[in-house]
Amino acid sequence: MITGGTRGIGAAIAETLAKEGFSLALVYNNDDDSAKRTFEKLNALTSVILIKADVSKPAECERAVAEAERRFGFVDTLVNNAGIAHFAFFDNETQDSYDKVMDTNFRSAFTLALLLSKKMLARKFGRIANISSIWGQKGASTEVLYSASKAAMIGFTRALNLEFAPSGILVNAVCPGVIDTDMNKRFSAEDLEAILSGLPSGKMGSPQNVADVVKLLVSEDCYIGGEDINVY
Repeated sequence: MITGGTRGIGAAIAETLAKEGFSLALVYNNDDDSAKRTFEKLNALTSVILIKADVSKPAECERAVAEAERRFGFVDTLVNNAGIAHFAFFDNETQDSYDKVMDTNFRSAFTLALLLSKKMLARKFGRIANISSIWGQKGASTEVLYSASKAAMIGFTRALNLEFAPSGILVNAVCPGVIDTDMNKRFSAEDLEAILSGLPSGKMGSPQNVADVVKLLVSEDCYIGGEDINVY
């Protein structure tokens, strides 16, 4: 199961895992044509279903899991990729903005891991990859809520892996820098140059760069757990 799995980083992860032989349950909540295009592309490679759901809502997560399990039975791999960007000065934040960002970026990961891990624990196998951000490690001005939501994913990853690894379930986080997706098209050329100048590589990454790391972390013979791996 890949949340936010029909465009950007999620679509790259989906295609990469399809080529590795994974069957896919792609969860999405956008109303553009990307879901249809992604499905048509991947359906030629593997068994794939689309599940439209707002994963910020626990009831929608429950429905998505039920649909995936009806089709595939045991879901052994979860990629928590769904997320939203948020930019604001902290003194302009509200309880509503907190709920929207934290529920989408972190609560969704918590809820889906809780739902799917029950069968993972029973079968003594599972892989969970959480797509966090370097801003979850470093923080970013005017992105306090976003940074906090991504930092929560890192703490969640580390603690959950300590609990789950003895049962054959590995949990890791991937922390992308600035990736060439729709989320980052809002930046002007000048702003983007300033942001990239603070990264070791000094350049924007691709969704495939992230997908390659996820492929490693969800492989059956993976021997990495509880890490937050930078991709920049």
